Amino acid sequence: MKRSWMMVLIAAGLLPAGLCNMQQAQAAAFASMDLSAAASGAGNAFTASADDPSAMHYNPAGIAWQQGFNLQFSGVMRFENMSVQQSAARGTPYNSLKPGSLAGVYGGWMPADSNWGLGFSFDRPYLLNTGWGGAFGGTAQRTRFDALHGGLNAVYAVSSSLAVSLGGDMYSAKGDVDSATTTFNGKDRASFGGNISVLWHPRPAWGIGAMLKSGSTIKLNGTAAGAVSGNADVKVKLPDVVRFGVMHVVADQYRIEVDTSWTRWSRQKNLDVQGATSELNALSLRDSFGVMTGLSWFWREDTTFRFGYAFDQGATKDGGFNARIVDSSTHRISLGAGADLFDVHLDLAYAYSFSPNRTINNASVFDGTYRNRRQSLALSVSKHF
Repeated sequence: MKRSWMMVLIAAGLLPAGLCNMQQAQAAAFASMDLSAAASGAGNAFTASADDPSAMHYNPAGIAWQQGFNLQFSGVMRFENMSVQQSAARGTPYNSLKPGSLAGVYGGWMPADSNWGLGFSFDRPYLLNTGWGGAFGGTAQRTRFDALHGGLNAVYAVSSSLAVSLGGDMYSAKGDVDSATTTFNGKDRASFGGNISVLWHPRPAWGIGAMLKSGSTIKLNGTAAGAVSGNADVKVKLPDVVRFGVMHVVADQYRIEVDTSWTRWSRQKNLDVQGATSELNALSLRDSFGVMTGLSWFWREDTTFRFGYAFDQGATKDGGFNARIVDSSTHRISLGAGADLFDVHLDLAYAYSFSPNRTINNASVFDGTYRNRRQSLALSVSKHF
């Protein structure tokens, strides 16, 4: 039996390793979604549940209820169709940078005889891939941003019903900002942030969770060619994030959760390429809100079915719209299942996201009607030691 779960873990580990460098999709602005299958199936309403190692992304305080050492590998395949309908003369450009897949590793250690524990994570919570080629006069030819995140948290169980967590976040990033006149490539080895979270069970069938994660300022240092030439940099300001959720278990068989989130995208004012001279790429982003709802049905002791709906407010404003970051308010439906198999726990989820067509009419090169549809398939493999 040990060989069985070892083979599954090795396979799950190789999948994320092979996928880490592939292109990826984004939710509001350039945030990733569906970082674990259990959360994805329940609409990413997981802040007050947080009952597997991916709690490190949603609410690290949840590690307090996961005794022993727990490890999870997650892989997500994503598919996207993004286009803009412009005038007949301009045609219908498509985003040429198609989303691929992403991966994450999450773990937690909570000794049975201690109130203290640790959690860790490695994932990619922020990704941006847009490539419009010669559309828009080449002003938004290609924009790529990829932030590898590592997190480490201390977890403290105040009592049997209350836990808190405090942790640090480190980001290593790389990116490209290209136009018809300038190309830029740069990287930032290390930028830092932090987070604090709490999970409270006021009664056995209830849970209330919250997390605050600070942003981080990343300075991509690299080289530019064209109108801007030589050493240059681009600043990317990751947003502050607040999550809050309430969950309730009904008849020991159904778990209902409702989460809300607030993301401070307004920190990111531009993607200017700055060197001896500068190429300006002004952005018009607002802070965004999200609502996530999830239903988990504990069909059997080791088998769970999940259903979810989420609404994610778009971060890009109509005024000052820049196609380097394209998003819209999005509706999302999902379903998933989890079960014990081969001495590990497997979770699988499917999600479909759709946005109403969005028309930009600013008398600018970015005018047109934007359309976007996304699908994702997530698999998580967890092992308790």
